[in-house]
Amino acid sequence: MGHSMTSEKILSAGECSARAIELMAEHGIAPVPENYALWYRYASGQTPDLNQALDERLSSGRPIDAATAEELRERYLSDAKLAAVTLETGERLNSELNQIIEIIESSTGNSTAFGHSVREASAGLSAKSTPADVRNAVKSILEASRDMEARSQELEERLKATSSEVTELQQTLEAARNEARTDALTGVANRKAFDETLAREISHARETAQPLCLLIGDIDHFKKFNDTFGHRTGDQVLRLVASCLNNGTRESDTVARYGGEEFGVILPSTTTKDAEQIANKIREAVQSRELVKRSTGESLGRVTMSLGVGSFRPSDESSSLIERADACLYDAKRNGRNQVRSELSTAPDSRAVAG
Repeated sequence: MGHSMTSEKILSAGECSARAIELMAEHGIAPVPENYALWYRYASGQTPDLNQALDERLSSGRPIDAATAEELRERYLSDAKLAAVTLETGERLNSELNQIIEIIESSTGNSTAFGHSVREASAGLSAKSTPADVRNAVKSILEASRDMEARSQELEERLKATSSEVTELQQTLEAARNEARTDALTGVANRKAFDETLAREISHARETAQPLCLLIGDIDHFKKFNDTFGHRTGDQVLRLVASCLNNGTRESDTVARYGGEEFGVILPSTTTKDAEQIANKIREAVQSRELVKRSTGESLGRVTMSLGVGSFRPSDESSSLIERADACLYDAKRNGRNQVRSELSTAPDSRAVAG
């Protein structure tokens, strides 16, 4: 039979499928394929972090809306596609390498044959050889040489083709890696990439005693904006803010969609004062952009953003740094929105209260 699954695995898959459908019905979640993939993985228990995230969401009484489901899929299920591309790339690379080995082995054999032909032709010559004997020997050597040259040319052409193929495969793999770490809507890093980068930068800051800051930013009144103008316009707002974040940061910084309407910016080798300046430039850039409805050209007004700045401490892990940046963000929200708050006292001119 062509099936590799055992009956126990099939039974387990059936149970997971039934449980996934049951859970979606229980929590009023639409049984569309993308939601099914999320809840099937939950029912299987294959991804403990996903189960914890969903359990926390459910225990708090918050619904699993479309935006939340998308965020969870990007964070916990994006590795499946990358794994498939990696496997396919590996198989193609193996195939290319096997072909190269065959050609080299064949060329080595031809080299041996060439040497044998030359020795045979030379052995037939002596002081008594006639001009005709010499011509025949030279002819034999030339023929063997041409054959050897043809094989060398074939090897060179195949190596060039294979080099091009390997480059293409590397680009495919890199594109898949990038896609698995990118938020599909905004084009910035996703939560998975944010978590990995923040952990890496914290380790680096601890080892080098370099400063590190984290911005957590939230679009002001985004839910109201979404409810008033619809999700498509809400998506336009998210893309606009992501563009301002990208334009306002350096190549060494990491901009990520942290979740929903929240964004995170990791700022290596950056003091709190400099991070505040970067955050305020971003805030001002967002506020300066007028939003226009694409379908009608109608002006929808301006969007504002609040940001909190967390500063790295040697005892920090990701969770503690995020928690302090979040606390600063909430302080900015409580004090009127459209402003930046950090763990330091904020100068009056950077406390631009929303009008």
